[in-house]
Parts: sequence; C-alpha cells; structure tokens
Amino acid sequence: MKQQKSVLRDEMKAVRKRLYGQDNGAASRLIAAKILMLPEVAGTVQYGIRASRSEPHIVAGFSPIQTEPDGLYILKALSAIQCRCALPVMTGKDSPLTFREWDLAADLKDGPFGTREPAPEWPCVMPDIILVPLLAFDGNGHRLGYGGGYYDRTLDIYRQKGHSFTAIGVAYDGQKRDHVPHNHQDQPLDIIVTEQDMYRP
Repeated sequence: MKQQKSVLRDEMKAVRKRLYGQDNGAASRLIAAKILMLPEVAGTVQYGIRASRSEPHIVAGFSPIQTEPDGLYILKALSAIQCRCALPVMTGKDSPLTFREWDLAADLKDGPFGTREPAPEWPCVMPDIILVPLLAFDGNGHRLGYGGGYYDRTLDIYRQKGHSFTAIGVAYDGQKRDHVPHNHQDQPLDIIVTEQDMYRP
C-alpha cells in the first residue's frame, strides 16, 4: 500500500503540474462558482434576509502550495456571500490541523512546507465546511494527499466528535483516477469539486 501510494504520488505531482501549466486561472474561478451552488453552501447567500442558519458558515480554505488550484480565490468568493473564513495551522508532525479565523486582509505568516497561516492572535474555530487540497481522487471520495496525514487526522477527529461538517476536495478534473489506494486511516471526502464537475460518492 505504501509503495502504491508513493508511485501514484509521484505520477500525480507530474499530472497536476501539467494541468496547472495549462490553466490560466480559469479553473479556480469555475471551482468557486460550483462550490457557491452547493446546497451545503448556497443557503448562506440568504444570510441576514431569510437564512435557515442562525449564523454564517465557517469555511476553512487553504493557501495554495506547489500547483494546487487557488484556494484563496475560492475563499474570497465564499467571503463575498458572508461566510466566515479560516485557514489551517499545523501544530505538530503527528497532530491534527487546527483552523484559525482570518479576514482575508490581515498578513499571513510563513508555515511549514511553504504554507501560509494566520497569526496566533486569530481565534481557533471548528469549520462547517473544509476545503481539502489533493493530488488524486476517485469516484468513491478517496483522496491521495502528500503523505503527512494532517487532513486525515483532522477529519477523523471531527467525525469522532460528531461535529457536523462537509469535507470538499478541490482539484483539477484530470486528477481523477479509477481507484485511489486507501486504508482504514484514510478519511473519505463528502464531495469533490473540479473545474468540470462535482462528484458525490
């Protein structure tokens, strides 16, 4: 299993690099538009008028590294419909992620592996929606990440606690594979959104 993942990881880094090189930024705009239409998100548009929720969604995005679609652009689109925004923070090698709220204007500080994080004074939150970057995905919601297990640990703990949230994978459509190797530690995604389609396992 570990060898399978390693081989696929190398392959998919090259695939995503190619897809990124062919993209002029349109993919992130199309992904954002599709996420805004999801029923898990769309109700937020009516916030302050006749919303079914008592407060806006908290959405955790990501600051893109390497050749990921632009997670900050997607967060800006969600902020425009009054979602509260957050970014992940790494707290230790074998620890789950925490999420700090962020207003999209405050400076970010450098984090591990080229990530960018809100400053420590920003409050920690538990998101209703978590946008998850990835290298590969399949139609059953299985995801291949970078191998650190940060998102898997985080989604697992949230599910064990009974926290209600939606995990949305963000990818280019060309990252879809027939099968992504996985084991009991790998947490499935609820939805995957690409520039071309939306997949619900």
